[in-house]
Amino acid sequence: MTDIELQKTIVKDLRGFLDRDGIMMPLGNAFSDIKVYPQDLPVKQDEDDEELRNYIAVIIAGEKSDREGWNVEIHFSINIEDRDKNHSGNINILYLMNEIYTHFIKEGIIGKHCSMEAEAQKFLNLQAPYPYYEGDLVTNWKLPLPNQEGLEELV
Repeated sequence: MTDIELQKTIVKDLRGFLDRDGIMMPLGNAFSDIKVYPQDLPVKQDEDDEELRNYIAVIIAGEKSDREGWNVEIHFSINIEDRDKNHSGNINILYLMNEIYTHFIKEGIIGKHCSMEAEAQKFLNLQAPYPYYEGDLVTNWKLPLPNQEGLEELV
């Protein structure tokens, strides 16, 4: 499995998880109509473009190989619109990060070969203008090295 295949698998799994489980915000309404995008956001059409609100972008950020496989850093960049007057959006972002993290840790192996490592980081963009809230869940995934072929002829 390659990094790109991993990203596609994560996006598909995350879409299914969000559709199936209908996650509720602890402070406010249900997370409704959260879109999941691989790597980049769609091109902005206008100021009120609905495609650029309430989304999770699954981004391949960095990669490094070792003798055991590839270590791939995947970011779940989250944006929600939350018009609650108590400004609970950051709590809701953190809650959504927890749900995503817990889902993939419980899932174990995805795509038959890849797993998310337990170590992760969370970041909030405290400069995002109200009513938008943003955060980044940074995760690390382990991918196997490709199998070498034709070595039996050399031995």
